[in-house]
Amino acid sequence: MQEPEASPLFFRGLILISLVVALGALVSEWLDPHQEPLLQRFEAEAPDPLEQMPDYSDITHVPWRKEAFFTALVPLVIFENQFIAWQREQLETAYQAQQEGQALTPTDERLLREIFDYYRVTWPASEEDWQLIMKRAHPVPEDLVLMQGAKESGWGTSRFAQQGNNLFGQWCFTEGCGLVPERRTPDMNHEVRLFDSVQSSVRSYLRNINTHRAYRKLRELRQELYQEEDREPTGVDLAPGLISYSERRQAYVDEVINLILANFEEIQQALEAYQQEASQADTE
Repeated sequence: MQEPEASPLFFRGLILISLVVALGALVSEWLDPHQEPLLQRFEAEAPDPLEQMPDYSDITHVPWRKEAFFTALVPLVIFENQFIAWQREQLETAYQAQQEGQALTPTDERLLREIFDYYRVTWPASEEDWQLIMKRAHPVPEDLVLMQGAKESGWGTSRFAQQGNNLFGQWCFTEGCGLVPERRTPDMNHEVRLFDSVQSSVRSYLRNINTHRAYRKLRELRQELYQEEDREPTGVDLAPGLISYSERRQAYVDEVINLILANFEEIQQALEAYQQEASQADTE
């Protein structure tokens, strides 16, 4: 007996069912928790960015001036170092996932590209690129940041600090990008960069330390201390890596080290006071 032929309607039904099943599989894969991004966005609460550097020139008592300077700058330095620590955490997570053969989501890829661009490293990354960025993405000791800021800005009272929020003497080379130094020689064309906030100045300085070839020695010293001694480097440890920060070279490094040592107690007090305030705010 000849079997009856299937009707066109029957075939259309099979096709429709197949499409529904396929679509369900795609939706299921999309909703699969294993496909959620591995990496997290930075969510720490930012401090007041200080759109204008406070003027401490009228504080004649030196210890009070130092205290005011540290009180203003410590929250910014700690926040920016937290940002760097977060970047490093995302890099470590992504690298481990790749080593284990785990795929990254498009969201992860976009975030990684942002971090690699920030540190001026090529993405997609080779093993050599990964090693390079892991050497760059490290916090900079707070005492080093604070004392370089104090030294370069005259404790926040310099013209560049007051008019441009520039605490670290950073240059730029496009006409109108900053303030022209009064003692600039005719053969030079640099300006001292303008920043829209003190926080922007701090972030730019940290990125400069972590990416510019002039401070490769500092990054190598930092990496050695993390790997060989398993401890957080101090400003005194890394100051020798600033040999190219000033034309005065070793004399400049020696001054920074002496400033850190001379202001050690004040720096620690300022850091501890901020941490206590932050802890109290978390419990309220």
